[in-house]
Amino acid sequence: MSEVKTRRYTTATFLSPGWFFPEETEREVDTTDLQAIAKLAPKGAFCFILQGWVEKTTTVNREDFKKTERDADVTGRFYLGGTVYTLTQLKAKFGNDPDKRILLSNAEGNGYGKMIQCRTGNWQPFEKNDQLLDAA
Repeated sequence: MSEVKTRRYTTATFLSPGWFFPEETEREVDTTDLQAIAKLAPKGAFCFILQGWVEKTTTVNREDFKKTERDADVTGRFYLGGTVYTLTQLKAKFGNDPDKRILLSNAEGNGYGKMIQCRTGNWQPFEKNDQLLDAA
C-alpha cells in the first residue's frame, strides 16, 4: 500500500551582483507580503523573484519517494529600491557620457524600453511584470 502526501510552498530567489550573471540565494518563505520578504534579502541583493512549488512524497513499503514540480509561473522581479529610466530618459541623461555608451547600446539593441539602476549600482532591464519596491 502506498501513501501520498502533498506540500505546497513558495521560494524567494534573491539576486545579487555577480561577475557574469547574478548570484542567487534561495529560501522558502511563509508569506506573500512583499515588504516582509524584502526584509529577508541578503545585504547585497538587488531584487527577488517568487516561485510556487508542490512537493509530493509517496511512501511505498516505508520508503519515501519525492517529486517536486513548479506550482505556478515565476513572478516578475521585485526590485529593492533603485531608479527606473525609460530609454528616452537614459539617452537624455547619459547620451554624451562615454562611460554609458555600452549601457545605452545594449538597452536599445535589445529592445529594452526601460532599465533600472539598482540600489547596488548595477543595471538591469525593467520588464513588464517587474515592480519597484521601497528600499528594504
